[in-house]
Amino acid sequence: MMLNVSRSARTAPSSCRCERETPFGRRSAEQYEKIAGSYDDKISADEAVMGIGLLRRHLIGTKARGRVLEVAAGTGRNLDFYKFGETDLPWWLKLLGSAVEGEVTELVLFEKSQSMAKVASKKVARLSAASSFEQIKVDVGDCTDLSRYSDETFDTVIDTFGLCSFDDPVRALKEMQRVCKKDGRILLIEHGRTNTWPWLDGVLDDGRDQHIEKWGCEWNRDIDQIIQNSNLVVEWCDKWHFGTTSVVSARPGGIGVRLT
Repeated sequence: MMLNVSRSARTAPSSCRCERETPFGRRSAEQYEKIAGSYDDKISADEAVMGIGLLRRHLIGTKARGRVLEVAAGTGRNLDFYKFGETDLPWWLKLLGSAVEGEVTELVLFEKSQSMAKVASKKVARLSAASSFEQIKVDVGDCTDLSRYSDETFDTVIDTFGLCSFDDPVRALKEMQRVCKKDGRILLIEHGRTNTWPWLDGVLDDGRDQHIEKWGCEWNRDIDQIIQNSNLVVEWCDKWHFGTTSVVSARPGGIGVRLT
């Protein structure tokens, strides 16, 4: 097991984004530091009711393969869904026709919040002790600057519910594309406005500030537009929860696709 809860060794002024951090970015970062210790307990009930765990298992359990980078990894809520050297699936996924595309050979959990990363590290230690898989590392840093990783390093890059909290989500997606191999895949589960139900988008808009204060994320962002602006090549996108949740499989580079 490899644990590296440390910031990038680069010290050049260009590597520091502090001067470009927005007021929202500071609020978001401060809130994640505050709630890290209780985050799992607070979010688990909501995710269970909405079936988020099933979406995580379906996407990550079948599509993640090879060298994997998960950005905005938080407390490591996806750890249970990776297939480390195994290809068996729950019966209900088999009934849906799902199949594991390949096993995960290495996993890097990348998280900006030191407190969140520490929680994830404890989970990694427990997972490593209970299994023979040790190629997991926890890194701390801002995913809008993945300069510690070379171009085309990873087979799979994953982000679940991270675009809502980045200062510059388009830049973050472009960095994910840069470090993803050309034949690799970028997997996303995100929440945002529907662009279909004005009344629901209005609810998200009205509750924006309160949601930031509670969870540190901006839940009314236009995820479709962010993805299009990043020039991701979208293979498919499933919409859930009246269109507020997007599950996306994409390839790096190319011309962005408007999601419908």
